[in-house]
Amino acid sequence: MRFFSVLIVFLVVCGCNMGEKSKKVTETTVPERAPLSKDSQIFLGNRLFSEKTCITCHDVNKEKVGPSVKEIMTIYKEKNGDIVSFLKGKANPIVDTTASQVAIMQANIDGFLKNISDEELKTIATYMLHVDELNPE
Repeated sequence: MRFFSVLIVFLVVCGCNMGEKSKKVTETTVPERAPLSKDSQIFLGNRLFSEKTCITCHDVNKEKVGPSVKEIMTIYKEKNGDIVSFLKGKANPIVDTTASQVAIMQANIDGFLKNISDEELKTIATYMLHVDELNPE
């Protein structure tokens, strides 16, 4: 009888410990993603540039509806501008600042970039910054 009492206590204790172990195994955390490499940022930025329809108005090398990407980035580099702040709506345009062009840009930014993350905006900026390397004339 005493053996059975010890056995029951043993099984209860082991059962409780097993429950704790299974909780630990099933409770997992998702590790943080490593930062994107420069090449990955450029690749993603290029994709987003097309998906968010920036390419509709901005060719890499030549003017379309708006200035070329190369022209935009040349001016932003010369004037030490922040393209991400502009795309977020937190900075005034410094390229093609006529009232009609600003209205078009603002409408497109409000429409196409409304739900884009800061990280995605940075990848678009990285792509634009390095477009010279990808598309020499």
